[in-house]
Amino acid sequence: MPICKSCERLADRDRGGAALWDNIYRGAYWDVVHAYNTSYLGWLVLVLRRHAEAIDELTTDEAQELGELLRRVSLALKQQLGCKKTYVMQFAESADHPHVHFHVVARMPEQAPEDRAYHIFRHLGVPLAQRCGEEELNHLARGIRAHFAARE
Repeated sequence: MPICKSCERLADRDRGGAALWDNIYRGAYWDVVHAYNTSYLGWLVLVLRRHAEAIDELTTDEAQELGELLRRVSLALKQQLGCKKTYVMQFAESADHPHVHFHVVARMPEQAPEDRAYHIFRHLGVPLAQRCGEEELNHLARGIRAHFAARE
């Protein structure tokens, strides 16, 4: 079986080696991170903290935390970026990331039609030179952390 990059990144967070944007929030069952290979600020990912490859493999506790976390992350993105709503997607089909994870992407009020719905994926998997900078990712991560802390 090929190495799961989601599991590698989880292990890095467990060791304390992850950047702020790759370690925004750690729940009992889910981690919240910003996508690393995107040109779109506000592309968060909820990553299951154990390896599973399909939603039907979630435990009841994992599913319950996921539901609440989807709401909390959407509220945080709305507060931090002023988005109109969020898109939520789950595939777990990538050869590198067969691990259950959910994309939660800010949908901005004045977003161009060519960036709406599934077209947003043109901003994922972009070359390094086009990706969001670490400073802006960390700035957003700090804001989301503060949002979460104010509501716990």
